[in-house]
Amino acid sequence: MKILYDLFPGQAVVTPSGTEISNFSSISFNDARYLQNARKVGPVRIVVTDEVIMIAADSNSGPMLIFQEKYDKSTLVLAKGKIRESRLKTVTGKSIILSKDDDCGCGSKLRGWNPYRTMHSIKDPTE
Repeated sequence: MKILYDLFPGQAVVTPSGTEISNFSSISFNDARYLQNARKVGPVRIVVTDEVIMIAADSNSGPMLIFQEKYDKSTLVLAKGKIRESRLKTVTGKSIILSKDDDCGCGSKLRGWNPYRTMHSIKDPTE
C-alpha cells in the first residue's frame, strides 16, 4: 500500500452514487447544500493510497476511521498548482471532493494517526 496523498487538516464532500461533481468547484465546500444529499466532513485527515481512500476524524477515544473505500484510479485528480481540490470516484459510484481545511488542526490526535495500523512484530516470519 503506497500513500499517494496525505492531507491534514482536510475537509471532504462525499456525494451519493450517481452525482456528477465535475461541474462543481470550491463552491462545494463553501455551500455543500448545492449538492443534493452531499455530506461535508472536516477537519479530518485524508489518506489516498494506490488502492483506497481513508478519511479519519477525531473522536472521544482518539482518531477514528470514518470512511474507507476502493476508488476508480482513472477518476483520481490530485491538487497541484492551480487545482485546489482533489477529486475521485469510488468503485460504488460515490464522488468525493477533497480540500485543505482552514482549521489549524491544533490539539488533534490525527496528526499522529497511522493509516498502516500498528505493527506488533518487526521480526521477519520467514526466519
